[in-house]
Amino acid sequence: MQAPAAGLDPLLDACLAGLSSGAALECSLQAERYRQIDEAVRRAVATADPLGGRPSLDEQFARRSITAELALILRVHERTMVGLIYEAGQLCGPFANTLAELSAGSITVRHAREILAGAVVLPPTLHARFEREALGKARTMNVSAFHRAVARLRDRLHPDALAERAARSRADRRLVFEPDADGMAWLHLYLEAEKALAISTRVGDLATEAQKEAAEAGELVADVVAAGEATGELTDDILSAGTHAQLEADIAAELLLGLPAQSAEDGETHIPTLAFARPEVFVAVPKLTIGIDTLIGTSEEPAELHGYGPIDADTARRLVAQAPTLHRILTDPVDGTPLQLDPTQYRLSASMRRWILYRDETCRFPGCTRKAERSETDHTRAWEAGGLTVEENLAVLCKKHHRLKHNSRWRVRQTGGGNLSWTSPRGREYTTTPSRMQHAPPQPPTGPPEPPGSRVSTGSPSGTESALLIDDGPPF
Repeated sequence: MQAPAAGLDPLLDACLAGLSSGAALECSLQAERYRQIDEAVRRAVATADPLGGRPSLDEQFARRSITAELALILRVHERTMVGLIYEAGQLCGPFANTLAELSAGSITVRHAREILAGAVVLPPTLHARFEREALGKARTMNVSAFHRAVARLRDRLHPDALAERAARSRADRRLVFEPDADGMAWLHLYLEAEKALAISTRVGDLATEAQKEAAEAGELVADVVAAGEATGELTDDILSAGTHAQLEADIAAELLLGLPAQSAEDGETHIPTLAFARPEVFVAVPKLTIGIDTLIGTSEEPAELHGYGPIDADTARRLVAQAPTLHRILTDPVDGTPLQLDPTQYRLSASMRRWILYRDETCRFPGCTRKAERSETDHTRAWEAGGLTVEENLAVLCKKHHRLKHNSRWRVRQTGGGNLSWTSPRGREYTTTPSRMQHAPPQPPTGPPEPPGSRVSTGSPSGTESALLIDDGPPF
């Protein structure tokens, strides 16, 4: 049950309204800053002193001079200033519509930068279309979701085949060491997306298993943790067990260094026993959506790697060949809703749960990006209040936001198509859209319908669709 509504608080409402108007004003000021930067650079170049005897040399030094001066005025490094000048030139030129949206406060400067970054790899002839479609998403998405949407849009519009771009990018794979403060450092791996996602999934699941083993051994007591989280006071014993993030770092280091238990720094390994007893946990196969034609080799249309985005057909077929388990979900050819699912019981069937996880991909609370597989499936309208176990009444919520829904004055309702309409305790409205619908192309195809069974779900509204989900092997 959700908490009952309470009376309005004028002071709180005024505070929220002030923040909202302030955010819009900040966006407007940032847009004006871009305009002033661009105008300053243009004027500096146009009025360059003829010192070098050659116009090109005069312009070069005029740009260097104004860059240094602007960096001092804005108190940023000159390298940062070079980037700001580039952004200003793009926003005051081919991406003027993005600047107008920023000035109006309908998008943030981070949205604008995502658009510029996504357009870099596209031919200039596609910039207008890319900007138009990207702005349609930017107005309703937070930056994290928009980053993924831009990547999908860029890959869909790019004239070069994804396989060709992936092959060129593989040549840049590398490991980068980045020193940080206080005796710490960052270690970055730039490699194929499916490998990076598999590594992240494997380490994350091993950390989860390590926490479970600690709990079973009495090193981590669930009720004490809950009390500590509620009060903000965690005991030394709990802290010594390590957070999930700390365990991920420890386990990754042990795996990379090949440290046996006796050589670990504290004399004990952080890797759970299951990792040694069940070798299959080392094979983290991600979920994949692939078209039937691509699967059988009659098409090179990209597949989608869940948690990343489009991947080339050859890589997708290789992942399918390595998958220990396959699950197929048929969807309606008109509206994409799932078929052959059982709505008659309170507990979700395995096929229903797979569909909801596939549809939502992340927690459906506004702004949350917690993965669906590590979240909970919630009846939007409670079962005891007449809610049914059907797609129109189910959504993924992470544990934190699931509790918030039932223990606060947040309200949520289904509005069709998997969309959720959230109302904050102060009456503000927020809408979240399932990931499958967010990343669908904006226009339906105009060609003849495809024969039944010819596609596996990519978010397109046409053709009988089915989703081929590749599950991790046990214990995932």
